Order: sequence, then C-alpha cells, then structure tokens
Amino acid sequence: MKLLTCIPIVAFVLHSSPGSAALPLTTATVHWAQEAFSQQALAQSASASALPADFWPGPQPPFSFVYDGKASSTLLKSWTREAERRSAADREQYRVHWTDPVTGLKVSASATAFKDFPAVEWVLSFENTGQQDTPILENVQALDVMLQASPKQSLVLDQINGDDCSPHSFAPTEREVKPGEQAAFAPEGGRPSTGAFPFFNLERDRQGFFVAIGWTGQWAASLRRDTNGTARLQAGMELTHLRLHPGESIRTPRILLLRWSGERVEAHNQFRRLLLAHYLPRLNGRPVQLAIAAQTFNRFAGGARPNWATEAGQIAAAKVNRALGCDTLWFDAGWFEGNFPDGVGNWFPKRREFPRGLSPVGEACEKLGLKFLVWYEPERVARGTQLGREHPDFVLPTNQPPGAEGLFDLGNPRARRWLTDLLVQQIRDFHIHTYRNDFNISPLSFWRQNDAPDRQGITVIRYVEGLYAMWDEMRAKFPQMYLDDCASGGRRIDLEMVMRSVVQTRSDSACAPGRAEWDQAQSYGLNLYLPLHATIGWEVGAYPCRSSAAAGFCAEWDILDPQFPLAQARACIQEIAANRPYWTGDYYPLTPWTLEPGAWMAWQLHRPDLDSGIVLAFRRQGSSYSALQVKLRGLKPRQKYRVQFINDQHHAVTRTMKGSELSALELRLPARHSSVLVRYAPK
Repeated sequence: MKLLTCIPIVAFVLHSSPGSAALPLTTATVHWAQEAFSQQALAQSASASALPADFWPGPQPPFSFVYDGKASSTLLKSWTREAERRSAADREQYRVHWTDPVTGLKVSASATAFKDFPAVEWVLSFENTGQQDTPILENVQALDVMLQASPKQSLVLDQINGDDCSPHSFAPTEREVKPGEQAAFAPEGGRPSTGAFPFFNLERDRQGFFVAIGWTGQWAASLRRDTNGTARLQAGMELTHLRLHPGESIRTPRILLLRWSGERVEAHNQFRRLLLAHYLPRLNGRPVQLAIAAQTFNRFAGGARPNWATEAGQIAAAKVNRALGCDTLWFDAGWFEGNFPDGVGNWFPKRREFPRGLSPVGEACEKLGLKFLVWYEPERVARGTQLGREHPDFVLPTNQPPGAEGLFDLGNPRARRWLTDLLVQQIRDFHIHTYRNDFNISPLSFWRQNDAPDRQGITVIRYVEGLYAMWDEMRAKFPQMYLDDCASGGRRIDLEMVMRSVVQTRSDSACAPGRAEWDQAQSYGLNLYLPLHATIGWEVGAYPCRSSAAAGFCAEWDILDPQFPLAQARACIQEIAANRPYWTGDYYPLTPWTLEPGAWMAWQLHRPDLDSGIVLAFRRQGSSYSALQVKLRGLKPRQKYRVQFINDQHHAVTRTMKGSELSALELRLPARHSSVLVRYAPK
C-alpha cells in the first residue's frame, strides 16, 4: 500500500486553533469607524492610538475622490459636516454628510460597525443639492486606505480567480507584493466576477483583513507599495468622470472589511461566518437552502427527450424528482417561444407545448411538495423578439452591427417598471418558488457607449441601481421566494449580489460531463470565501456526484428514460441532501489545490454548533497512492464520535473514535478514481 502523507498546510492556508469562534468587535474597529465617519469618542483609546502601526486603516475617511480637479483629502476639511450615530443590538450605524458650501455637492457615508465581528462596511452617495450642474466628479475610490508596513515585512495578497469557464475558475492564488511593486485587478466585460473575484485578503505577519466589494458592474482594485513598505489600497468603479445635474444623486460600490489575526484558515472561516450572519439571504430566519433537482438532460430545448419541454413532460419530470428525493423542479431555458438563445425577449410560454401557461406545472409541484424554479434572462434582448419589436426604447442603443442582441435598460425607470410588473405577474401566475436570473452578455460596452464625455460612468450606475431596485421589490413581494443568480455561470458574484441571491451554477464549465476534477477544484477554491454555492452534475454515481454537489445540486440526468437507474440515483440524492447542512459550517482544506490527475483532493466541513461534520476525499485516476493521512480540525480530543466511512457503493463502515484519534485520520481507497465520504458526530 502506498501512503500519501498530506500535511494540511498549503501555500495559502495556515494553521489555527481548532473551533475558534468569531472574534468580538474590537475597540480599535469601533474607533476607526467613529473617527473615519463621525469623529466621536474613544479618541484617547490606547489600542486605537496604535492603529496606523497595526496594519489597519488609520483615523481618516477610507475613501477618496477628485472634485473640480481637487483631492477630497483637501476638500473635506473645509466642507460643512453633519453626523449621526444609531446603536442596534448587533451593530453601530453611522450616517455622515459633507457638503460643499460653494457648489452644493453633498457626500454621504452610511457605515456600519458590527458588534459580533471585527468588521465594518460602508457605501457612499453623492448628491447635487445646488442649482447648477456640478463640476466634474472623478476617480471615485469607495475604498482608499494607507497600510503601514516596514520594507522587511511581507505583504501577501490572498485571492481566488473569478469564473472564466475553465479548470482554473476559483483557483486559489497568492502573491507577495514587495516594496516598489503593485498589483492591479479588475473583471472583464462588466460582470463582477469574470476573471477577477471581488473578495480578497491581505496579510502581514499573521494579521490582516478581508475586503469584499459590492458592485454588480465594472470595478477595479489596486495595491501599490512604496519603497518604504507603506501600501495604498484602492477599490471602486473602474471609471468615473461625470457631472451631476441639480437634484441628481448616485451611489458607489459597497465596501466590507473584516479584520483578523492569527491563522489564515480560521480567518477564512470567520469571513464565511460573517457572510452567513449578516449578508446571505434567509428564509424563515435561516440561510436559504439551495435546490436539489434533476432537470431531465434538457440542453435548453428538449435535448434527448422531445416531450421534456411540454406541460405533460414537466409534470412527469416533477413526479420523478419527487421519487428521487429532490426538493425542486428546475425548468431551465426551454419554456418560451424561440428557445435559447434566439428567444430571449419572448417572455411568454410556447403556446403549443404550454397552452395553459406554466401554471399547471407550478401547481403540480406544490401538490408534490416541490419548489418550482424557472429560468429567465430578461436583461438580454435577442433580435426579432417581442420585447425588441414592441419596446425598442427599453433597449440601450449600441454601436454593434444591426441585428446584434441588445441590453435591456434597467436604468430607465419606465422600462424597469414594465419588466418588474411582468416578472411579478408571472411569478404569481406560474407558482414560481425560485426565480433564476441568467445574464449571458458582457454589458460594459453597452454602458460606455451610452455615456457622454462629461457623464462617464452614469449609465452603469443607473443600471446597477435599477437592478438592485427590481430585485429588492421582487423579494419584498415574495418573501418566501429566493433569487438564483447566474451569469454564464458564476460571473456575477459580488457582495451586493450575495446579499440578494444565491449561486446555483457557479461556472458554465459544468455544462458538459466528464469534469469531476474541475468540479472538485472549484468547490475547493470557492469554499474559501462563499459558504453556499452549487453546480451541475451529469453522471449518476458517488464519485461524480460527490465531486460536483455542494450546498445544492442540479442533475442533468435523463430521468424520463424508462431505463433510468432510479435506485442508484436516489442513493446519490439522499447522500447529497444529508451533506447539505454542513456547507454552512467551517471549511478546512486537507490537501493542496490541484488539477493533477495523479493527486488526491480532500476537505473537511465542520459544524462547531453540532460538533459534527463530514470529510470528502477523492483519489483521482492517476494517483498511485492508496491511502492519505489528514489532520482534521475542530474536534474535541476526549469526545467519542460515531464515525461512518461510506464508499462509492454507499456502503458504510461505522467506528467509534475519540477526537484525538479522529484528528489524525488515515483514509484508504484501494481503487483509483474513487472517493470516500466520512461522517462524524458525538456518540
């Protein structure tokens, strides 16, 4: 037997104390929020006075802009300032206004300091309260802070890739930014997690902070380090150069910072906990439970089963989903006239296949105890569709060739009202429980083509504001419905979107079978920042299902085939459903991230509140090692645990192990291309 000993220290993961809880809000964090935004109290705090040398932004507003050619650092000192503070059970909230007495430009910062996490967030707005157009407002950086470090200290930028529909989507990366160097990154084409990812971590000497950017448009971030070691971190919209008309206002990206010290793997878990506690959507007071569904090998318009995209076919599929133990009927892009992609803009069901609309399908789901998920792509308008013909004024003008697809103008209040009313009516009529919004278009060129030279950035601002307004209204009208965010997979993930929706297809790389190792690698990387996500699986069997299933699962199985292996598929679904609660727990990588066919990959998900968890381990086809030694985290050494080792045939071997024994675990897989699921709970 060949034994692979994997010390669970990888290039981007450090050790920490097991099971550590979220740190309380520190005096320093409160001080910074108060000094930066309200200049109140705690100015004499000993811990606060050390902030600039403690790798945390000092007591200055953590943003910047240029107005009429002058830097905000100079301007704000002479502007009129008002501030208010409000205390809540779990946070301190600040609202601060600076007003230019000459032009009437009003800058407002809404900031929150959390009491249960050492974290602060803020969002800015700019309003013209004067009687004339403002001078040019430009280079607005929603985040602009100086970070203290000596030239000898290492400053590490810890990130994951964004989605690019490749094996390297969400791959972890690490870069040391040395004195005299800089790192700059931005997404491609206007969708916020295309290529680059808007969550990242900075570390200096086992302390640092996480940054999350909330902006569903084109953002940019940079870290520039002087030769003396000091670094400047900036983030915001990639392009702002505009005047505001009288009475007009705009907002900026939302910024979240989480401070940490100690060991980086625990810091990642603290960030996951922060998102779960204060940002991710909830239903009935709990984080949204992502769908487990099988959608009949659709390939968008019928696929292998011509009757799939019909009323009878969908009701039959619902019954099979129920028999499998799924909780959702997932109806993707095959229900509207013209099919996908040519029919986007025809938001009405096919008349022949669905003579009564989708209502009978939604009603059948409710009778079966299933949720009904329906796919839309309302922001893309294909040539010749009803929306493009009847409402061309709702589509952003473009310089693209005639006949090219268009972008629906969510920045147009009249257009947004029309679309919101249509979606609300169909959600109600069709008995939709999950609204799935896809976005298979790069919007940046549309936005920039519609900006005047002295209004650069205004089109994307109005579009993003409109998107949030529409989604917020839909969520308010249907509080028991959740929104599913898709954009050619996971290309639209940012802080504002994860506040409103869930990610159930994290990459379109999953739109083909045979990519189990890609799926493993994507789960591994995205887990570091986002607790809840899901993707698509194509094959029935433990190894492929364990590779692709996460907090949810969408099976592309031909479930209407009379020969479909229902019992085997049901076993996979039952296992996925049983594992689902652990994705809200702490996450511990147990091997390095890799795509190598000769490697193992493994991770642990641990629920400290339950003192239980799971381990998923994969021996890939090319691995010559039949065993793997891993170090588990979060366990109580003297506690006895009931431990199940479940093989690819779903057969379980049960043992009783102490926490000290379980922490140093040896996993054995005699066969290549095989997996093991380990479940443990107190006995």
